[in-house]
Amino acid sequence: MRSLSAAAIISALTTFVAALALRAPDATLSVLAVAAFVALATWVASLHSTDDESGLALLSPAAALTLALVGRRSTGLLLPLVAAQVVGAVAGGFAALGLDDELTGTLVWDDPSRVATGVVVAVLALLASWLLLALDSGESPAWSAAPPLLSGASLGVPFAAALNPAVVLGLATADLISWEIAVIAAIAGLVGSAIGPYAITLVTPPE
Repeated sequence: MRSLSAAAIISALTTFVAALALRAPDATLSVLAVAAFVALATWVASLHSTDDESGLALLSPAAALTLALVGRRSTGLLLPLVAAQVVGAVAGGFAALGLDDELTGTLVWDDPSRVATGVVVAVLALLASWLLLALDSGESPAWSAAPPLLSGASLGVPFAAALNPAVVLGLATADLISWEIAVIAAIAGLVGSAIGPYAITLVTPPE
């Protein structure tokens, strides 16, 4: 139960920060803010890791799926964990939406095409799954800032958190990206994360 609460809170805060970051004075600061928070969230999630299970699954549905496929998270708790993350993200989106009239300054960015969203998110999600496995093996949480930087640079400022399927749904709830693009990004992110654990064997040396 505690892990579900932690997953929901991390998801809500990530969504809220990603939404508020669009109030930054320029695009660079916006993406850096999201990347910095993701690194912080990764460190917090890592504190929940044990010898048998990785706490990094608390970060996002994509992370939970990757870790479940390699046996670092129970598959039986996968759906409740993902549900908690989605609920948290939607709550964070509603919170950001509620503050919309109270804040000033918003970075306006056109949504990328459906094809670009699907392809870019799937490829980056695959790479992010490899990084996730490295983080689970003890690499510094600071490396987790790389995926937000890459996705924000590739797809635009609102998509710095596009590799988190729950967060993109939360951002759609906050009316910051379209629901159509959010759903495509969420599906592509899950597909890339599912392929990643198998594809990594193609680029790693045999034992």
